[in-house]
Order: sequence, then structure tokens, then C-alpha cells
Amino acid sequence: MSASLEDAGPLAIPPHATGFGFSLRRSGGHMSRSMMLPELRLLFAAVPATAGRAAYRAAILEGNVLGKPTFSSRQKSEKHLYELYGVDPSLALFRLLRRFAAEAPDSLPLLALTCVFCRDPQLRASFTLIEALKPGEVLLRARTEAHLESVFPERFSPIMLAGLATRVGVTWAATGHLKGRATRTRTLPIPTPAASTYAMFAGYLLGLRGDCLVSSVFARLVGADPALILSHLALGSQRGWLRLRHGGGVIEIDFAALLLPAEEAILNGPR
Repeated sequence: MSASLEDAGPLAIPPHATGFGFSLRRSGGHMSRSMMLPELRLLFAAVPATAGRAAYRAAILEGNVLGKPTFSSRQKSEKHLYELYGVDPSLALFRLLRRFAAEAPDSLPLLALTCVFCRDPQLRASFTLIEALKPGEVLLRARTEAHLESVFPERFSPIMLAGLATRVGVTWAATGHLKGRATRTRTLPIPTPAASTYAMFAGYLLGLRGDCLVSSVFARLVGADPALILSHLALGSQRGWLRLRHGGGVIEIDFAALLLPAEEAILNGPR
């Protein structure tokens, strides 16, 4: 597959990638909630890593592991978590999110961000604005609203646009890209080996390889330059997360060990 997907905006998602957990929906979870990081932590703490989709749903609806006051609020939370993350270990993006979160819990904010980025077009669109800010620069909500309106013209009412801008701001603050509450300013996230590796895994699923992968939007998303990405991938290789060959101007990254046979067929087979 060509590695020129970066040319089509923040992220171009081919239809077959939905089999990995990417979404082609026109609206994402940020239409209703931010990235729901506290709920995700509670869910991961309550449900075994080996559990299937039904167990996550039962934990939220029947076990009320999220501590919601009504059954209706449990249903809404389950729906929004699914919109944001897929919450299905048959999907590579969610399965590896869960694995990396278990092995590197402190990396969860950036891990979760990468997963949501792959599923939420509004969050993806907002990253273009976030990335353009200089460290310390103030980001007013009105500027986020104007940016989102320019990307999705006449899609959202003023009230919807204001809520969407607020929610994406909450998410970017939770991941270290912004700080502050009343006034948000640009900061830089702290990359980790797990977050870098998972971000590269997401790009790999879209067919990005070599230099195009380590310098892709996924690297920028977690705040890592190519040199740091390669350093983190080397550590990941030692942990069995991937195979890495780097030398003589050649970068080869292989995540086959993390994929199920059916996923390898989707990625490498004829389409």
C-alpha cells in the first residue's frame, strides 16, 4: 500500500481499516463527551484484559463499574465509550490499547488519545489547530469553534459547536497538549515508549512504513520527533512489541507479532 495517506489531511482512512477499529463515521464521540479518561480507567480496572466485548458491556450496564446514578446514564456511557474506543478486543486498535495500558499504565492518556484520534473526525480536525500553536500560546474557545466550523461548514449549530470546542479542549488538556481550565495554553505532551509504539502501530495499520511512519501525524500526535520515535521503538522491540531494523538509511518496522491472522490478511492480502 502507498504510504502517501498523509497527503489527504490529518488522516485518510480506507474502508478496510474499519476492520482494525478505525471509524469512517462523520461524527465521533466528542459530539457528546470528552475522551472519558476516568471512565476508561475504571473500566480497565474492573474488566480482565482477556474479556470479550460482552463482558465490558455487562460491567457497565449490570455491574455499574463506572458508578453512574441511573441505568440510562450507564447506557449513555457505554454508548459513548464504544464511539470513542470501539471497546471490542476483536478490533486491533482496542486490543492493543488494552495491552499497552496494562504494561505501561502511565501512558494511558496518550494511548487513549491515539485510539480516539483514529475514530473521531472532530478530534482529528482539532489537532490541526493544536499542532499549529506555539508552546505557551493561548487558545480561546472561540478560535477552536471557528476552526471546527471551517472544517465542517454549516454542520453544527452555534450551541453544538461551543460544546464540541469545549470537549475537545478538555481532551487536549488531559493528554498534556494544553494546560489550564479557564484559559488554556499550548504545552507539549511527554512521549513514552508505549505511547510512541502504539501510535506507530496505528499508522502501520494504515499502510505507513519507514520514514513516512516515524515522521507521520501519529508521531506528532504523541509529541515525539523521528529520533525519539526510533529510540522508543528500540525499547519496544526489546519488550517484544515489534521487530525493528534501523541502519544504513533503512527503517523497517514490523508489527506482525501483534496481529491476528485475519488482521494480517486484511493488511497484506489482496484488496
